[in-house]
This record gives sequence, C-alpha cells and structure tokens, in this order.
Amino acid sequence: MKYYQSKYCLGYAPALHIMAPIIRGADTDDHSLASQASGLWAISAGLAFNCKDGQELLEKGMLLYDALYRWAKHLQKEKHTQSPTERLFLRVFNTYLKQKADSKAKMPVWVKELKEIIQDQIDTNLSLSLKEISEGLNVHPAYVSREFSKYFNDLSFGEYIRMLRIQKAIDLLTTSVHSLSEIAYLTGFSDQSHFTRIFRKQTSQSPSEYRKSLQKGKKDSKG
Repeated sequence: MKYYQSKYCLGYAPALHIMAPIIRGADTDDHSLASQASGLWAISAGLAFNCKDGQELLEKGMLLYDALYRWAKHLQKEKHTQSPTERLFLRVFNTYLKQKADSKAKMPVWVKELKEIIQDQIDTNLSLSLKEISEGLNVHPAYVSREFSKYFNDLSFGEYIRMLRIQKAIDLLTTSVHSLSEIAYLTGFSDQSHFTRIFRKQTSQSPSEYRKSLQKGKKDSKG
C-alpha cells in the first residue's frame, strides 16, 4: 500500500486502507478479511461473466472500484435506505422483481416442461437437440427457437445450453481432478479444442488458465 501511495502520489488515504482488506479478501477468496469481500467478489464475478470484451470489463470495473472508493471515503456511516436515491433504487429493483415474477406466472406449459428437461440433463453432458425436444413437447422447433429467449435469460437455445455447459465445466474445474479432455466430454463438447475455444469465449481464459488461477488463489490464501 505504501508503494502505491508513493508511486501515484496518493499521500495518506484512509479510504484506500479500508478498501485493501476488502479487495484482498475478494481476490483470495478469504472473505473473513472484510464483510464486504464476498459482495465485491460476487459483483466482480458477475461483471466478468457478462463482459466478454476485456476493454469493456476494464471500463466497468473502474466504475465498480471507484464506487467502492467513494463508499469508503464518504458513505461508511450511511444506512442502507437512508438517502432518497437508495430508496428510489430499491423501488425500481422491487418493480423489476415483480415483473419477473409476473412473467413466470404467465409462463407457457411448454416452457415449464422444457425447464424440467434441461434440469434433468444437468448431471449428464447436456447433449440436447432442439428438434428432439420440440417433438417431445409437441411444439414446432421454429416456435420454440423464436420464443426461447423470452424465458431463458434473453439467450438463444444454443447460447443457453453453452452457458450451462460452461457453468458445469467451471464447477468441475473447481471441485474435481478430471483432465480437460474428460471435462470436455462430461460437458457435451465435441473435443477438447472445441471446449477450450468456447470456454475462452465465455470467460476470457482457457480452461487450463482458469484452473491455474484457482490453484494460485488457494496458495495465496494459505500464504
């Protein structure tokens, strides 16, 4: 911290000292360092998942850390719903949740059945065919393809299944000792190179790079 203060002429900045354990806790997965660390990690992970372009991720990440700095400097004693802006944000968020609930209430029967089919396939390699699924649902494939994104995170059928495969791959990379070729098979990819290409596209890292970063994080947290 002293090095950065000297290099960037920050002087004595109490806010940076407040931020330091939060950022370190999020970075090393040691959320006991600061109560805010788990929240920072969750938001950062979601941001990285949504932003596939490195420059876009950097720009939005700067906004995130600048907001954290402003909180550390000016807002630590503020209560969660103290300001009119925060209350407005909560109203907007609750409206959003209600709209999501209403959309689920109006969900067609075939969508509910499709969600169950996909859930049943989570523990397999997710080798789902839109044509076969549509026949099982007794709904035309073109209609399912057109309507799919309305009920599945604004993603096409192919995009949604690839997302589930990558999520499963991340879980296997985190919790298992399977080789990359085994994980490629278990997540329904045609081969390891296809798995690596899609994984990099979704996460900006290759599977091997992701696994190494996990191992490094564990070592750093122990150190």
